[in-house]
Amino acid sequence: MNTCQAFRALHERNELFVMPNAWCEGSARLIQQMGYASIGTTSAGIAYAKGYRDSSPSMDNEDRFAAIDRIVRAVDIPVTADLENGLAKTLEQVEEHFRRALSIGCAGASIEDISDYSDPNTPLYFPIAEACDRVRAASGAVHALDADFIVTARTDYLLGANEYSLNEVVARLVAFEEAGADCLFAPGVRSIEDLEVIRRSLTKPLSVIPVSGMTIDRLRTIGIRRISLGSSLFRAAYRQISTVLLQLENPDGLDFLKSGLSLSQLDDVMR
Repeated sequence: MNTCQAFRALHERNELFVMPNAWCEGSARLIQQMGYASIGTTSAGIAYAKGYRDSSPSMDNEDRFAAIDRIVRAVDIPVTADLENGLAKTLEQVEEHFRRALSIGCAGASIEDISDYSDPNTPLYFPIAEACDRVRAASGAVHALDADFIVTARTDYLLGANEYSLNEVVARLVAFEEAGADCLFAPGVRSIEDLEVIRRSLTKPLSVIPVSGMTIDRLRTIGIRRISLGSSLFRAAYRQISTVLLQLENPDGLDFLKSGLSLSQLDDVMR
């Protein structure tokens, strides 16, 4: 079974799985070492690690694909690439970038419906029909080459300054499913009840990023198939670094020196 087949099998079995997200080879190898069956890349983590803001127009796509390529080559488990809005303005570019993700060994890739990232606080969104054309282009490009490749279609509608509209999210995800997506994804959903409404509206697997107050057991109960951690592992690591640096001058400020993974533990992970 190749990685595309293995990744599709995770989505087709009737069980929830957790998919942590990596931003570099080391984080990917640690996730694999911890026993997880698949990895998502985090576009935010990749950007932050290179000194850019999330989805920065200043970051070169070659840097993004180079990071994804290194993550894929670092592990043996399936990797799905966060390709933001396809990293593309045209349908032809969407097709090209999804074929590229497949060619470097990704088992899946995601496409979202943001049209303009210039202002991270108020992103602009493709109309549903245009967003569907892009999902259709992505799906058609890779499924013609490998039917097992998982195309995840994502709406970021709830992450911007829009009014919280469950109806809009459902409408977009249902349309994306009809356009050929294999998995649907809507970060920013606030409650288990809303997630259940979305899940019941779809026939394909639903991926979620949990928010505070949710539990894996409850998400499993309502039929969620995939949990993504997004950029949360990267942010947790940087939170720990920030905390250590802020407390360095405290009487116990050097206690962190005994709390990290040992060099031998890390050496074992990176072999």
